[in-house]
Amino acid sequence: MENEIISVGIDIGTTTTQLVFSKITIENTSNPFIVPDIKITNKEIIYRSKIYFTPLLSNCIIDLKKIKKIIMDEYKEAKVNKRDISTGAVIITGETSRKENAEEVLQVLSEFAGDFVVATAGADLEGILAGHGAGASELSKNKMNKVINFDIGGGTTNAVIFDNGEIIDTFALDIGGRLIKIDFDGNVIYISERIQHIIDRLELNINLDSIPNLSELKKLTDYFAENFYKINNQYKLDNNIKKLFIEHGHKEIKSDKVMFSGGVAEFIYNKNYKPTFESLLDYGDIGPLLGYSIQKKFNDETEILCEPKEKIRATVIGAGSHSTKISGSTIFYDDTILPVKNIPIAKIVLNPENISAIYLKIEEKLSIYDYNPIALYLEGLTSPTYLQLKTIAKFIVGAFEDKNLPIIIIVENDFAKALGQIISNKLKSNKNIISIDKIKVDEGNYIDIGSPISEILPVVVKTLIFKS
Repeated sequence: MENEIISVGIDIGTTTTQLVFSKITIENTSNPFIVPDIKITNKEIIYRSKIYFTPLLSNCIIDLKKIKKIIMDEYKEAKVNKRDISTGAVIITGETSRKENAEEVLQVLSEFAGDFVVATAGADLEGILAGHGAGASELSKNKMNKVINFDIGGGTTNAVIFDNGEIIDTFALDIGGRLIKIDFDGNVIYISERIQHIIDRLELNINLDSIPNLSELKKLTDYFAENFYKINNQYKLDNNIKKLFIEHGHKEIKSDKVMFSGGVAEFIYNKNYKPTFESLLDYGDIGPLLGYSIQKKFNDETEILCEPKEKIRATVIGAGSHSTKISGSTIFYDDTILPVKNIPIAKIVLNPENISAIYLKIEEKLSIYDYNPIALYLEGLTSPTYLQLKTIAKFIVGAFEDKNLPIIIIVENDFAKALGQIISNKLKSNKNIISIDKIKVDEGNYIDIGSPISEILPVVVKTLIFKS
């Protein structure tokens, strides 16, 4: 039996804001006489919005009123009611995620855009969504090799490496097309403080309130292009580039194929583009020149450079079509508390030789999160015996029985329903339980679990990081 749900992706980026609506098909792919195997079998984009320049009130504040109007107008244009939306993601990316009111914008839009649309930010997640939207994960899986996707926007570059379709590295850099802005007269009106040390190190004549020479700007974009090449080829990076990594560095993995997405990619793959200073004025930034520099640097890399399925829309398509997972094969849940949002993941590694240790581990995690709701991710047991499940359930019940908290469990392997039923039978109080499996999470993630759709729970795993 098939079920179809509508998903929305909303991306508020450094330079642009856009939406997509997708139709996601969910189907039981197993024999009807055995345990169901619920999978997402198809994802179809049913509407793409216009691409808007992200409205700002100042360099530090997003224009929430205009953003909200854009979203409302596009819902109306797409003939979609927010009640039709089952899942999706609202993300603020790049430099925009550093604005003073970024968190407020996400809160307002997540409520506006439907009952189960999540607000997400975080450099690694942006790279993963863009990599899916660009087609890097699909290419990696089909070719069974390593593919890196650099998603270059206005403020940041978010990268992900897939190996046979699986994520093996993510990282981000403060490199983007809008880190230098130019007005209609050619004067530099903005230089990001994050690249000022690069300009100083290269001794470039690029200054505020003056008209730069195209050759000076190109020295900067050539430097960035050179370092994209170095990153993929495991060359040593200088300290100036290392300072541009956001949150953490990279694993120095060489990929078989290289792909670029984001707004800058529109110029990387445009062989007809010839940079002039006047062409930069049309965009008001160095994005076109950065794309040209990368194009020239990778000009001889025809064997490894691949064109993405999506360029400027990669992140928003990833948010709308690839942020949602499902759990529905062997699950146990009380729908009276659904949907739940922004529940932190607390990972517990189960030791089959000492299962009783789970009690103290849960108490420790609850203490860390000040006895607020958490989702226990149980890792380590593949096929537990009934006795082991009873023991796990006993200690989970013991840890939660006297606390006014729901019991939310995610298990690495396929025993969520059995565990949930045993926990329910052991409870003396009327406590809410959600027990799901087949969802990949890790410590530091957050999870949203939506209301059931034909016994299927839509789930989004995310990070909630607001950069300062």
